[in-house]
Amino acid sequence: MQPGSDYHVGMKTQTDPKVDYAFKHVFGREQSKPALMSLLNAVLLPAQGQEIASLEPLTPFNEKNAANAKLSIVDLKACDQSGRQFFIEMQMLASSAFRQRALYYWAWLHQDQLHESEDYPALRPTIAVCFVDTPLFRELDDYHLIFELRERRHQTLFTDQMAVHILELSKFNKAVDELATSLDRWLYFLRHGEELDAQAVPGPLDVPEVRWALGDLFMISRTDPERELYLERLKARRDLNAALSDAEQAGGARTRRGDIQSLQKSLGQNVTPLKQLQALSWDELETIWADLQADLQATLANRK
Repeated sequence: MQPGSDYHVGMKTQTDPKVDYAFKHVFGREQSKPALMSLLNAVLLPAQGQEIASLEPLTPFNEKNAANAKLSIVDLKACDQSGRQFFIEMQMLASSAFRQRALYYWAWLHQDQLHESEDYPALRPTIAVCFVDTPLFRELDDYHLIFELRERRHQTLFTDQMAVHILELSKFNKAVDELATSLDRWLYFLRHGEELDAQAVPGPLDVPEVRWALGDLFMISRTDPERELYLERLKARRDLNAALSDAEQAGGARTRRGDIQSLQKSLGQNVTPLKQLQALSWDELETIWADLQADLQATLANRK
């Protein structure tokens, strides 16, 4: 069953929880603690008795500041009852530098724990939880990837101080009646929250924290100036995504032009002048590249 198929249209949230304003509103406020604890426990899957029982936001969301905040990758910082620190972020379009940025912010938050006169044993684990709406690891089917610091051959853990969770939303394709875990529920909420009904919540999603989060999304869509702030951030995010996409495609086009010329040389063909290649669209470049790949395969086959 698709979200919203049998719902009352008037109660759809009409708010995408992946947009930074909405994500911070749902998970970054004082009243959001139960939802954020539920989300983190769903990601971490702690042993029984080791669940996050209390959480202190280190960067509490403030609606007044949101209007003037610069558009950036969403980041929420929190500390649990054991002193572990969490860095939670949402990125709708993961740029080529996303991995470096995530590692940089993890390192910054980890070292920022120590204060004057404190020594290294005072450090507590720092855990990054990164939701991305575009796949970072296309070669892997899993939508939840966990990166730790381990010895390469023996897989011995160097330290439990570091962990980076990557959750690729575009790979999560479960239908609502297939949801079986708390993580399933939250990933479905993030993917389809905009289409869900805040009153007619499907059974597999009907738990207190998710129901509250859907109600919060609905209130954003019905409350001024929150709706206006959300729409401004949505437009800014779309503009940024378009700019990043254009920039990455431009970079890819530069690489593809060089690939075409190199392969033409290898095949003994006339090399297309760079100026001529620069006048072609990305689709035209890809067509030439595909033809050259076919020529290469034919050449290799003839040599056998």
